[in-house]
Amino acid sequence: MIYSRSKRGVRWLAVLCLLLLFLIRPGANRMKARIVSSISLALGRPVEVASVRLRLLPQPGFELENFVVHDDRAFGEEPMLRAQEVTASLRLTSLLRGRLEIARLSLTEPSLNVVRTAESHWNLENLIERAARVAVASTSKSGAELRPGFPYIEGSHGRINLKMGPEKKPYALTEADFALWQESENMWGMRFEARPLRTDFNLTDTGVVRANGWWQRATSLPGTPLQLSVDWEGAQLGQATKLFYGSDKGWRGTVKATLTLMGTPQDSAVVVSVSAEDFRRYDVFGGDALRLAAQCRARYRAVDDALSDLSCRAPVGKGVLTLDGSIAHPWASPAYDLQLTAESLPTQSLMALARHSKPG
Repeated sequence: MIYSRSKRGVRWLAVLCLLLLFLIRPGANRMKARIVSSISLALGRPVEVASVRLRLLPQPGFELENFVVHDDRAFGEEPMLRAQEVTASLRLTSLLRGRLEIARLSLTEPSLNVVRTAESHWNLENLIERAARVAVASTSKSGAELRPGFPYIEGSHGRINLKMGPEKKPYALTEADFALWQESENMWGMRFEARPLRTDFNLTDTGVVRANGWWQRATSLPGTPLQLSVDWEGAQLGQATKLFYGSDKGWRGTVKATLTLMGTPQDSAVVVSVSAEDFRRYDVFGGDALRLAAQCRARYRAVDDALSDLSCRAPVGKGVLTLDGSIAHPWASPAYDLQLTAESLPTQSLMALARHSKPG
C-alpha cells in the first residue's frame, strides 16, 4: 500500500513538473548577446532583440521578442525584417555535444521589406550569396554531421512589402505563410502562400498566390541555377485589373494564372498560362459562358533585357490565335516586335467575344 502511494506521488510530481515547464519561461537575457551575435553573423546584417526567454517544452529553445534585422544602408533606413515574436528551437543532437544549434526559426506576423535599387540590385542578393558561400549541412542533417545545419525558417501571417529605391510601392503580399530550408548540400528550397493587395485601394477578391522553388549554390545571384513555380487563382477579373492598373477595366470572371521559370536569373526559360472563366463585361448578362485561355513561352536574357522566341497560343473553338515575336525592355518602356495569326476561328466565338469587348 505504501509503495502504491509512493508511486502515485511520483506520477503527480512528474505531471506538476511538466506543467511548470510548459508555463514557466525563465529569462535568458545573459545569453542574448551570444544569440544575437550568432544570428547577425549568419545573416551578415545587424540584429536587435528586446528580450530572450528560455523555453524547455515542447522542445528546448528560446523565445525572442521584438526581433529586428536591419538592412544595408544602400537599401534604405527601414529594417529588412521585423517580427514581434520569434521562437528558436534547438537541435537536440547538438545539446548532447554541448553546443547550441538552432533547428527551427518560427516568426509570428513578420514584416519583410524587399527592396530594388535603381542599379537593379535587390537587398536579398547578399543573403543568398552569403548562404551559398558558408559551408553548412542540410536542414535534415544526421546526428553524426559535425557542421551546423541550416535551420528551417518559417513565418506565419506575415506581410511582404515592395520598395523601389526609397519609394515604397503600393503592392504588397499579406497573410503570408512562408518557409525556407536547405534541401541538400548545394540546394535550398522555399515555399510561400499569400494574398496580393494594393495599399491605396480597398481590394477584396484578389485570390491567393502560391509559390514553390529551389536554387543551387553559385558564386553570384545572376548565375544561380533555379526553378520557380507560381500559381495565382481565385481572383476576380475586375479586382485583378484594379490591382495592376489602378482602375476596374469593366470585365468580370475568375482568373487563374501559372508562371514557371527555369534556368538562371540572367538566362531563363519562361512559361506562362492564363485563363478567365465566365468572362463577360460588367454590364452584359446572359448568353453562353465565355472562357479565355492562352499559354506563352519565351526566353529572357538579362544581358539583352528582352523576351525572345516568344510564342503564344490561344484556342478559340476549333481554331487558334497565335502570337509570335519578341519584346525588348519588357519591364520599362517595352518595344514590341510581334505577329498575330488567326486560323479557323469560328464566327460564333468571334461574335461572343465582340459582345464582351469594350472600346479601347
